[in-house]
Amino acid sequence: MDDSNGMLPMREADATAGARPVDGKIEGLPGWYFVLVGLLVASNDLSLQFSDRYHWVVFLPVAILAVHLTLWFTLLSRRRRYLRAVWRSKQALALVAVLFAVRLLLQFGLAKLTDEAAPLHSYRHLLIGLVMLVVTTVGAWFDQWLVLRVVNRDR
Repeated sequence: MDDSNGMLPMREADATAGARPVDGKIEGLPGWYFVLVGLLVASNDLSLQFSDRYHWVVFLPVAILAVHLTLWFTLLSRRRRYLRAVWRSKQALALVAVLFAVRLLLQFGLAKLTDEAAPLHSYRHLLIGLVMLVVTTVGAWFDQWLVLRVVNRDR
């Protein structure tokens, strides 16, 4: 797309300017959304930790995914465009890389540690799940904060 003088391409932020709220400031996603994203990431490890005692917990990832998708298409439908912009940012790609590296380091580190300390072996998935919950929640919130700080600075 071109701007009004026909010479310069428009930025993505300019293309969505018509969709901005009246006061010009874009509101971020609610904090509970990031906790839900963290739970979605951690749910597999949490279900693996407790699946031998509670058979219903194997459905935890599916249940959290269903809640996530339901909220995605209902409550968050108006903010979906902004959410996509946040998740397609360079910071989000870096967050995914950091989460992948943290997960690998946790798995290798805890495997090494639990071979030496037997009681920790039984809590490996719980520890990984809790760390991934915290890192994902804080990382996703911080990513949104960075994007909104830049987008709202001009307004």
